[in-house]
Amino acid sequence: MESVLIQANAKINLDLRILGRRKDGFHLIESTFQSIDLADFLFIEKAKKDKLTGAKICPDSQNIILRAKQSLEKFCKKKLICRIHLQKTIPISAGLGGGSANAAALLYGLNNLYNLKLSQEQLMQIGLRVGADVPFFFQGGTCKITGIGEKIEPVKKRLPEFFVLFRPHKRINTKKMYELHDKTGKEFLALAKGICPDIKKLEKYFSRFGLKLVMSGSGPTVFCGTRSYRLAKKIAEGYPEFNGDIFICKPQNKALKIIK
Repeated sequence: MESVLIQANAKINLDLRILGRRKDGFHLIESTFQSIDLADFLFIEKAKKDKLTGAKICPDSQNIILRAKQSLEKFCKKKLICRIHLQKTIPISAGLGGGSANAAALLYGLNNLYNLKLSQEQLMQIGLRVGADVPFFFQGGTCKITGIGEKIEPVKKRLPEFFVLFRPHKRINTKKMYELHDKTGKEFLALAKGICPDIKKLEKYFSRFGLKLVMSGSGPTVFCGTRSYRLAKKIAEGYPEFNGDIFICKPQNKALKIIK
């Protein structure tokens, strides 16, 4: 195998509770993560020199994909030279886990490309060193998440046929949201309403259809579940002059998939 193409699906939080803060600053959570078919694609091929192309949204020193590669190389005690091309669809800073999905895809891809024979548990351990949400993407589907994100339990849950996602063009910094929560005791949704007025408007809009608004992670993406594509399309097309992205997605039972 000389190259591999990985599909990395986004996640949404069907629910989220912040239970407390550890002495090391990490927060304990309880949440249900759900994979959806909004995805990024990571192409990885063996090369003579490391290179990252495609969607580059930050300096290499801060890039979670490259940090994941370094973490894997440290674990394996050898260089895994490759060219990586990232094609992004998952919006950044949106509460959809795009960065964590990409990091997991890199670890998953290199494990296959170089036949490292690492177990899922080992990949999850390496991923946790990169980011608390990364381990989930090796399991995917519907999972109860506890601890700081490292405790993952697949669960059965009756799901809508479709999710309609509205992502306002307003970045919300996750670290700041946790700081605000620690200061005020308010949940993320209440805090996000004060930062992004569109969320209040969308909550009223969803209620017209008898649907509850849910926010994914620290936001600003909000969504509702629907029983049919016809209703999903009506909701997506009926909101006037939305300044952001709208996606109609289906739930998935995996987060990572080898395309070829």
